[in-house]
Amino acid sequence: MEKTSVNEDERLEDYSYTTLTLGIWRLLLPKESPSSKFSVASGFTLSWDKWNEQISFLPIVWRFMTEIYLLSPGLVLLDLMLGFASTMEGTLMLYASTRLLRTVEVGLVEGRPDVKAILQAVVIRVTCVMLTSTISWAKEHVRPLLQTRVRLHFQEHILRARLRLDLPTGADKNTTPNVNAGQIWSSFQFLSGFLQRTFQLVTQILFILQQMKGGIIFTMLSLVSPVLITTSGRHLFQRGFVYYSDNVDYLRLRALGLLASDDYREDVVTANIGGWISAEYRKAVKKLGNVSDAEPYSTYGLRATPFMLMLQRLSGDFPTLFWAANAILTPKHYTVTSFAILQQHAQALNYSFQIIYHDFTRVSESFSHINELYDMANVENKIPDGDEVYPNSALSSEKGMAFELKNVSFAYPGGNSKENAIKNVSLKIPAGNLVVIVGANGSGKSTIIKLLNRLYDVDSGEILVDGLSIKKYRIADLRKVQALLTQDHKLYPLTLAENIGLGNPNHVDDFDMVMEAAESGGAEGVIKRQKEGLDTILTPVNTARGSHLDKHKHKKLKSILEGLEKKSGGGERQRLVASRTFMRFLSGNIRFAVADEPSSALDPKGEHQLFQRLRESGGGKTMIFVTHRFGHLTKHADLIICMKDGEAIETGTHKELMARGGEYSELYNVQAQAFADATL
Repeated sequence: MEKTSVNEDERLEDYSYTTLTLGIWRLLLPKESPSSKFSVASGFTLSWDKWNEQISFLPIVWRFMTEIYLLSPGLVLLDLMLGFASTMEGTLMLYASTRLLRTVEVGLVEGRPDVKAILQAVVIRVTCVMLTSTISWAKEHVRPLLQTRVRLHFQEHILRARLRLDLPTGADKNTTPNVNAGQIWSSFQFLSGFLQRTFQLVTQILFILQQMKGGIIFTMLSLVSPVLITTSGRHLFQRGFVYYSDNVDYLRLRALGLLASDDYREDVVTANIGGWISAEYRKAVKKLGNVSDAEPYSTYGLRATPFMLMLQRLSGDFPTLFWAANAILTPKHYTVTSFAILQQHAQALNYSFQIIYHDFTRVSESFSHINELYDMANVENKIPDGDEVYPNSALSSEKGMAFELKNVSFAYPGGNSKENAIKNVSLKIPAGNLVVIVGANGSGKSTIIKLLNRLYDVDSGEILVDGLSIKKYRIADLRKVQALLTQDHKLYPLTLAENIGLGNPNHVDDFDMVMEAAESGGAEGVIKRQKEGLDTILTPVNTARGSHLDKHKHKKLKSILEGLEKKSGGGERQRLVASRTFMRFLSGNIRFAVADEPSSALDPKGEHQLFQRLRESGGGKTMIFVTHRFGHLTKHADLIICMKDGEAIETGTHKELMARGGEYSELYNVQAQAFADATL
């Protein structure tokens, strides 16, 4: 049953969609305007707009192919020549087989085999086999070299394009191209292969026309079957669609099945609910009944009657019927050998045509990947850059950064919550102050930090830095004077020296400076425990793979696999990330430093030592601390900001806020009481 549903608010031009129910699945297909398309047979529909789009891609495809050629002209030409030569394999083998069979047949009919002619035919056949085998061997060796060259080249292109994206732009999957080097190589492989396969089909047709009497008719009859196969059915290949299941019983089955996974094992075992899950699964299977769960890829093309399938298969015998008719009409010209040769030709044409057809359906995908590749460099960041130099000699103080938030509200782009993360926040942070932001989870503490670092722009209101709008400064200048330490920071898949040293890239190779930063961040112990010291990689690139390892026969290999590329612990990670921040301090450029819950994996003593070293490294910097365990910090703070439900409800010093007896006082007393209870 089909129905059309149009949502006026989300309508795209003249598009609506058709809903199909296929077993447990709902399939949504876009409907095109009849005026923009033409049809060939019943299942092959092409859009004029689609053709125009493909044609518009040709200049960029030419640029792509030229760029690959210039990477290594000799290697590319060799690969293409081998590819075109390999397409001749089928035609050459047909020629050799035809000559051998005819020579043998003549000898059998006459009773006097021509040994010389037969040997010549055999030599030609063997030569063709050796030649095609050599071409295939050479292609197998050349193609991986070209593949590596192409993938690494375009991986660098993609790397540069992605590294320039800011946070909101990188997170927006609707505007940011998502193509990888593997897809780019596949596009080149497909396009070159498409040309080669087209050449192969043309050579096969020309060979048949030259070799056979009635070759034109035979060729046309041979193509009837593949044309019907490729155009008479409907399919989802390369079509835009959405499918999902809203079958309650099927969804229940999936949910119960998930409970057997490792994610829920501890809960299921401790609750002893395995028996209940099994019983409920059986009930759900019974309720589902005899409904197919085969995915729409396979069920969408199912035919209502077998008649078209009959016609397709019967049309495959048209070349045979052609031979039979000619054998009756002109028996002297047709033999059993000619029938065998004819069958080979028909099969080769059938296969080549179907491959070419499927290639046509993939052209748009390859063109789209190539277009996305070059579009990546043109994506505009959502956070526009300013043109004012920072620090501003007329406005900035000698040390620190001054901030002022004026009625600031902000909601994360694409977030699930409809409410703002912070709303109507107004406050001032003088340059050089030590600030502590406190509040419950989700109160907006980290959001303020992201806005002060201009990782996002406010939705309303304004943030001033040293009296000037933060949007007017050059982003690179702001980044140069900021240091951000959070619990979300990752270890890079690089050496320990680089992990720390990249806090100050100009001195990444300065051993003494790296060790000084490691000592400040508490990571010197981590380094000493490693056999390779600063050259150790704690988060290596994952290359280890195992296959078909039997737990009894291959114990040693399994233990080696499990021991490879182990990750570091949370405490080690946070000490190394903290050391990277101290390395950044050593640049001498830092005016604003933030520690946003950086010590969740550290014990209280380690956390206290980290915060103590951060405070001691202040040196006039504006410093902001965000932490749940704030008791030992707030007494040193010049300013405390208490957040609740996205609002700054209290600001002041520790004494001032305790005297008020408000939210901060309550949070502080709860922590103090918990600590007192723990020491009893």
